[in-house]
Amino acid sequence: MTDVTPSVRVNIAIIDDDDAARESIGQMLRLRGFGVEEFPSAIAALEWVPLCDAHCVIADVKMPWMDGEQFLAEVKKRNYQVPVIMLTGHGDIPMAVRCLKSGAYDFLEKPFEEDVLLASVRRAVELTKFRHESEELRRRLDMMCLDEDQFCGMVGRSRVMQDVYEQIRVYARSDAPVLILGETGVGKELAARAIHSLSARVNGPFVPVNAGALSETLLESELFGHARGAFTGATFKRDGKIVMASGGTLLLDEIESLSERAQVHLLRVIEDGLVQPLGQDELRSVDVRVVATTNVNLRELVQQGRIREDFYHRINVLTIVIPPLRERREDIPLLASHFSKAAANRSGIPVPRFPEETFGKMMTHSWPGNIRELKNAIERMVITSSRGVTGSFEMDESFVDQRLLSLPATPGRLHDAMELTERQVIESALREHHGEVGATSGALGISRRALYERMKKYGLIKEQFKARGNEHISPMGDSRP
Repeated sequence: MTDVTPSVRVNIAIIDDDDAARESIGQMLRLRGFGVEEFPSAIAALEWVPLCDAHCVIADVKMPWMDGEQFLAEVKKRNYQVPVIMLTGHGDIPMAVRCLKSGAYDFLEKPFEEDVLLASVRRAVELTKFRHESEELRRRLDMMCLDEDQFCGMVGRSRVMQDVYEQIRVYARSDAPVLILGETGVGKELAARAIHSLSARVNGPFVPVNAGALSETLLESELFGHARGAFTGATFKRDGKIVMASGGTLLLDEIESLSERAQVHLLRVIEDGLVQPLGQDELRSVDVRVVATTNVNLRELVQQGRIREDFYHRINVLTIVIPPLRERREDIPLLASHFSKAAANRSGIPVPRFPEETFGKMMTHSWPGNIRELKNAIERMVITSSRGVTGSFEMDESFVDQRLLSLPATPGRLHDAMELTERQVIESALREHHGEVGATSGALGISRRALYERMKKYGLIKEQFKARGNEHISPMGDSRP
């Protein structure tokens, strides 16, 4: 009888004072690739279990000094999270019921078939692995909760981003393909990395591939690998990125750039877990999760015949839309602070402060390049800063709210611009939270009292934002989309 060797070493403890029985079970498990430790007494095994991260314990019931039931009770008392399979040659129904009620994972009576014990061990090991993965996920989530402004490297606490974070948490539990949509520079790769880091594949590789940066032949070679002589210049055999990503996550950026042939090959990877290198008939088995990103409408490309219908539906199982920065302006201060601190640390200079004029421009800029554009602008200002004050913020004025540009060039213009900016941000947050003052003040990072004062100052009433959901009715009766 053959078996597949576990990819990660699995430790099994066998406790039995009968040397022949213990050694027979140990040999059977070793032949199947398990790591085995044998103990003639439960007392010795009790100290080994927590030290060697046992995945499963097999214990005989009838033993001197400490029997199997006493061992089980001590394991539960010490809160060792390990399944215990009880064995006995003198079993009866009351004993079995008693052991199972005390927390035994399984109860087997000697003699037993090898397959029966092996099946029980496998189930117990899977339970332990699941517990370990759950504990690791909980630990990482707890660590991320220490900073309410960040989520797996993604900065922002706006309502729309909280929704994105929740989608990432849910999708991380699955192995299904994920399609991440969003404009250039919104942080699609960060979202993909977050999915990977919260998944059971976290210890596997995360392999990004930019499909739009390579020619058709080079992209197929990069993804699927090639045999020697598969094409001109292929002087040696090469594994592709899909094989490199096995056990982890493959990120395909600009998925719309894939040729039809590449789509067919990738479909086989997703559906069957098989990859065929260029110039090679042999198929290789892989275990990879595919996450794809795009900034175009794939449905339109399907209608144009550039994307296969079957490929589109297979890659579009789970979808996340990352909003552009202009739709989450309340996150700009957090992002600016984050990027300025990072840039200052890299340059070895104090973190500069933003003048009001610079901050006002940042809040009204439309950010067509999204977070990437903001990051570059902040880094440029930090590098050119002097005396702790950031340098000028250069931008295309066509992106600035035209109401700001229409203000007269008077000494009070900056003050008016700042007030208009503040009102816009507050209105946007109130719309997003449907007039809920508590949620809005939390998103803006100010107290409820401070929000009420600003609402009074600008003539904003919370009921105005509850009336039509996302449409704001101004006190003058005009509708502001």
